[in-house]
Amino acid sequence: MSRNPDFQINRPAAEADLRLKQAVGAFEKAEHAVVLWFGEILKRGLFRDLGYSSIYQYASVELKWSKTRTGDFVRLARKLEELPAVKESVTSGELGYTKAREIIKVATPETEKSWVAEARSSTRQELARKVGRVRAKARQRSTGQREFLTEPRVEALAVDVPVRLHLEMTLGQFARYEALMEKLHKVGGATDKVEDLLQGLAMLVEQRGTSLAATGSERTSSVIGAPRGASVHVHVHRCPDCERATIATSRGDLELGRAEREKVACDAQIIEPGKRSRAIIPPARRQEVLARDGYRCRAPGCHNTRFLEVHHIKPRIKGGGNEAGNLITLCSACHRLWHERGGVAPGITRIPLAPHK
Repeated sequence: MSRNPDFQINRPAAEADLRLKQAVGAFEKAEHAVVLWFGEILKRGLFRDLGYSSIYQYASVELKWSKTRTGDFVRLARKLEELPAVKESVTSGELGYTKAREIIKVATPETEKSWVAEARSSTRQELARKVGRVRAKARQRSTGQREFLTEPRVEALAVDVPVRLHLEMTLGQFARYEALMEKLHKVGGATDKVEDLLQGLAMLVEQRGTSLAATGSERTSSVIGAPRGASVHVHVHRCPDCERATIATSRGDLELGRAEREKVACDAQIIEPGKRSRAIIPPARRQEVLARDGYRCRAPGCHNTRFLEVHHIKPRIKGGGNEAGNLITLCSACHRLWHERGGVAPGITRIPLAPHK
């Protein structure tokens, strides 16, 4: 049996303690390097250059990893691409693997800098407890539970934490789901699993001729809703004094973060009690832009034809108007990404304005 030359039995307590701490440091440094190199191979598709058709095949053969372990690293690597401030801290060595793994459970582009600051000032155990409290707060919001004692810091960090939806499938349904997702990837139509599911539901709604609509509430002073002509209407309630915006769901009113508020304010109808409803973009101009863009998302590489929204290239708050040259068609996912990144997003840093062909 081979022996580890760095390990020796029967050493004094002080030496054993020192050696263990040195090994822990080396272990954490190695984990840190694994995250970064794995992300590089995944992002650039380098596994293909090495003769493998997928990152899972590569990891199974070359790294001897299980599918579950590979999936964990895939999620971490992809989440780091969505969170540039977190990734920069990991790359610079300021943030270790263990803390990064905690942060990605709750961080969003809106809150990632705050979470990096929390990680700097917290031990791993303290950070894990803070993440746990924020996740618990997000669950309470998503289920409509009331909380009598609130923490302002936790409230702020929990605003953009995604709502979790649990689906149970039979083995046959799960097999069909995987087969359909695989086929979608092969034809180049896969984007984001959630968006893909929503697109499928939208197609089903259209096929069955069902028109879904929500009703507004008189208790709010203004309501931002879906653009005219949409088959599905989503109503957002906005406070005119504090600009706080909430969306009505079966789980109660859930608060929207900055990016979602800006996204909604680009292309919606405004309904105020006692006043006529008005569209942010005049219907005729909106139809002109949609037709010009071929009723497709204009983000490079995206050709979605559903959940289309019209975006102001120069924000209205900065003087941008509703002239056709300042408007462009984006799908809901690309539109959200644009606002999350403040107009700087992978693949959407420059959108051509020539008519779509």
